[in-house]
Amino acid sequence: MTIHHNWIHHTNQRNPSTDNVAYARLYNNYLQNITGYGHYARGATEMVLENSYFQNVKDPYYRDDAAQLRQSGSICSGCSGQQETGGSAFAPSSFCSYGLDAASQVPSLVQAGAGPQSNIGT
Repeated sequence: MTIHHNWIHHTNQRNPSTDNVAYARLYNNYLQNITGYGHYARGATEMVLENSYFQNVKDPYYRDDAAQLRQSGSICSGCSGQQETGGSAFAPSSFCSYGLDAASQVPSLVQAGAGPQSNIGT
């Protein structure tokens, strides 16, 4: 499962949480003003979290005892609570190649593409 370049804001629950997903790759997401949790790895999930931006998020990322979560390159600004990793998870590059945007650029990148876009007919 891959989740990338999303702007998730002003929520409490139902943010990207994976339960018993073999491989979960989350990168270049912008989570803002979250009062519940950001990303949660559960069960046998192997989650790789890369270059995301968390702003004012309670519990930006964490895992339960059965899951693996590896994080790199993310920024947490004004966050509180859990920022827990553990295990080695997997290597996304073994499945496909992809480029990462710098975490510092993620808020402006995803906000520029959010909502109706006249150049794509909506």
